[in-house]
Amino acid sequence: MRDRLHRLANARSYRAVIDDARRIVQQALERYGEPAAVGVSGGKDSVAMCHIVAQYCRPTIIWNDSGLELPESESVVRDLAQRLGLTVVVARGADALAVQMVLGPEKSRMHVRQIDETCIAAPVRDALREIGAKVEFVGLRAKESRRRKMVLAKYGPIYESKRWGCAIAWPMRRWSAADVFAYIDEHNLPLHPAYARTEWAERDSIRVSWAWDPSRERLGEMEYLRRYYPGLYHRIRSQVEGVY
Repeated sequence: MRDRLHRLANARSYRAVIDDARRIVQQALERYGEPAAVGVSGGKDSVAMCHIVAQYCRPTIIWNDSGLELPESESVVRDLAQRLGLTVVVARGADALAVQMVLGPEKSRMHVRQIDETCIAAPVRDALREIGAKVEFVGLRAKESRRRKMVLAKYGPIYESKRWGCAIAWPMRRWSAADVFAYIDEHNLPLHPAYARTEWAERDSIRVSWAWDPSRERLGEMEYLRRYYPGLYHRIRSQVEGVY
């Protein structure tokens, strides 16, 4: 009901962000062509984006397995792929927990970059190279961070990336979290179970990402893992004790 009301009450702006996303997809494909890839984490933004991109081409879904993904994430990705008739490539690099144990408790910018490179960037680049992707669509929204706004202001929603070895496009740049939930509801797309745990956080602020890093432990999110993912909780706790 909440999502339907959003569509009704915000019909003009809701349709405007969908039209903007479609325009970005079309322009990226016209400019760079196929093969195309979509980065899908299992979170709401990338699920909605993948549905839109699949209306214009047959992209390959890239799912990054850091070793610390929430247990349901892969099943959401594969459910979506099955519904849309798309192929999934798993980008798996160094285990994020193992890397963080080696680096230790200091969370410096250098450490963050090292984790990002070995656990995300390198395996995703390998996957993009494997499929020969000319453009990758990413489900990132400008409203989520100041850095994302800066990237969009500097490069625009479609740009060539040396880091990724192909063009990058941001179809979801102007969407709000409410727009995304409304779109998923409208098209009956798979929604990660994490978004139903509103006793833990407001739905719009819930993010599907790594299960653990030192900063999240300081925010008390180990209790979240203990409650919903006891197996993962004990795995992390057994390795963290004595290091953090």
